[in-house]
Amino acid sequence: MSRSTKILGRLGFLGCLGLLVSCTPRVATSFWRIGTPADSTRKGYAVLHEGEKVRHCYPITEWTDTPDKDTYHSLHHHGVAVESELMAYRIYFDKKQTIDPYCKRTPGLELAQSYWYPNDSLLAAGYGYDILRVSGTVGVGSVKYWSGEKHVHIDPVAERSQRIVQQSRDKATVEVAVSGWEVEGKQVDMTVKYTLCAGHRDMRCDVNLSSPVAGLCTGVQAVPVKSANPEWAHLELPNGMLLASWGTDYPVNDTVKYAKETVGLAVFIPKQYAGAVVHDQSNQLCLLKQSMPHFYLTCVGATKESHPVATNMTEWLTYLRSWAAKLK
Repeated sequence: MSRSTKILGRLGFLGCLGLLVSCTPRVATSFWRIGTPADSTRKGYAVLHEGEKVRHCYPITEWTDTPDKDTYHSLHHHGVAVESELMAYRIYFDKKQTIDPYCKRTPGLELAQSYWYPNDSLLAAGYGYDILRVSGTVGVGSVKYWSGEKHVHIDPVAERSQRIVQQSRDKATVEVAVSGWEVEGKQVDMTVKYTLCAGHRDMRCDVNLSSPVAGLCTGVQAVPVKSANPEWAHLELPNGMLLASWGTDYPVNDTVKYAKETVGLAVFIPKQYAGAVVHDQSNQLCLLKQSMPHFYLTCVGATKESHPVATNMTEWLTYLRSWAAKLK
């Protein structure tokens, strides 16, 4: 073999390697229906081990059902999830529709291995996990309704659905929708699309209403949920409204296996969609104007991430000002 042939062969190998790297996904979605061993013939079927429990699951791309069906407990991690290298979010498939964040210690895609609940060996290997106890709150950037005194969930409705809209190497969009939502003396259909891009910890949220809803809102929870003096702030910036919170709490009920996590949460609403800022005991919220508003949400795991963008509220607000200035 001539020297030139060897060089061309090596260049060809490197070219293929470059193509392989360029095609490696940097975002991913996760949507798993709980089944039985009888589902083993389904494409993508998996057997998951959670301690002594064994769970039979198969992937789905969409599901629509009525509220009398327990969709929440019929899904492995309770709803559709989406992740980038920096952050993952799941959206509960029930009346709460709450967004819950999963934080990475080091950048990378993890849900295909951890299925949101990393086992002991994955935790020992440095995998991330759920870092926030959301309970019945707005979490970070969930769409809720303001009653005039407190936030309430999206209920009652005739039908609920979730689906994976699209996924490419660098961008994924998931959707949460309701039809026949009884609110403000009428029935409304609402679709919320969440888009996460590679290299981003923030998501864009696009809302589409069949009819305007004056009390529609989003925001951030207090951390912990029932804080006597919640550490949160709202800043009226030239281009919109920024809501932020900071705090430390156990992320789950298991306070032996899991340590407390310090997290920062934030939502930015562009000026044309930002209404009044309101509060209840555990949430700081902003009313959303117009029938097709959009907004953005983000999160940091200050104690979980190896190199967090902020380690206290002051640093978090500095980061958020720079982040929000680029949004519209």
